[in-house]
Amino acid sequence: MASEMKVLVCIKPGQLSQQRRPIPLPGTGEVLLKMCALGVCGSDIHAFHGRQPMMQYPAVLGHEINAEVVACGQDAALYQPGQQVVVIPYRHCGRCAACRRGRTTCCTALSVMGIHRTGAMQEYVTVAEDALLAVTGIPHLQAALIEPYAIAAHAVRRSGVTHGVSLLVVGAGAIGLGIADIGRSLGAEVIVAEADPQRQAFAGEQYGFTDVLNPLDTDFEQQLRVLTHSDGPQVIIDATGNPASMNSQVERIAAGGTLVFVGLHTGEVSFNDLAFHKRELELLGSRAADREDFIKVITLLQQGKISPEKLCTREILFSELDQYQFEQLNQPGNVKSVILF
Repeated sequence: MASEMKVLVCIKPGQLSQQRRPIPLPGTGEVLLKMCALGVCGSDIHAFHGRQPMMQYPAVLGHEINAEVVACGQDAALYQPGQQVVVIPYRHCGRCAACRRGRTTCCTALSVMGIHRTGAMQEYVTVAEDALLAVTGIPHLQAALIEPYAIAAHAVRRSGVTHGVSLLVVGAGAIGLGIADIGRSLGAEVIVAEADPQRQAFAGEQYGFTDVLNPLDTDFEQQLRVLTHSDGPQVIIDATGNPASMNSQVERIAAGGTLVFVGLHTGEVSFNDLAFHKRELELLGSRAADREDFIKVITLLQQGKISPEKLCTREILFSELDQYQFEQLNQPGNVKSVILF
């Protein structure tokens, strides 16, 4: 094995630099991984453009990881060299009120690879052994997309979606499509709402969703009523992070329904309290994912019930990746990029 590796470093917003660094050694309880595939998250794009408020530069981006075990540090004995794994990129403190209740995704000190600590846009990376899950037999590209699907699975789990429930998924980006795909696998009656024509077409043509609506249409509400037999959706999961969209959902959901916000908006959200109160709605946030969500996605994937690989609209080799190529990953119509090593 070589002693150095290629690393792509975000020096400051808008500037990526190729560097050579020593391949790290795994510490106690750690595993050295050789990268196989890396999904490019929206947070990576935001960080590159300086729109990620928690970033500190210089930084190595990337947290949607599929890799192969190379070596294990002291006291790390669960995995063997050659095993294919995915990484749970979130680290929780284990001490705060949320962690003590088992709610690790809302840990008050939650940190994420590629944002709060070194990411995986490099040829080798060390991670804690307890952050790994084996994914033997799953192709690299699919495995790299388990993490965004786990985000979707967490939102679906929070919503309580079950067979036969009418589910409106608002926003057909990577997370929204993952939510819709997982919801469908559980037997939900899925409706997708998306304003962008390219994403509408993608949801229909690539994923095969038949009820894809434009929320900007003047008859959108009427279309929803027809599809839900005048009740409104029993569950709405809004993955837009758009305040106008988020503010509008309370008045279209069914009485007794559940509304989940998974898209992040840093400002305020407001809605009609009377509509909320009369319906006795449940309003939930959804953040990150935990081991249970990753296992759920892996299980559904192995059962052939979901198709995360359909998200990928662009593949690029890490050996060819530079600043220019990275900037091209944010072109209109590109849903999800995957870097192959």
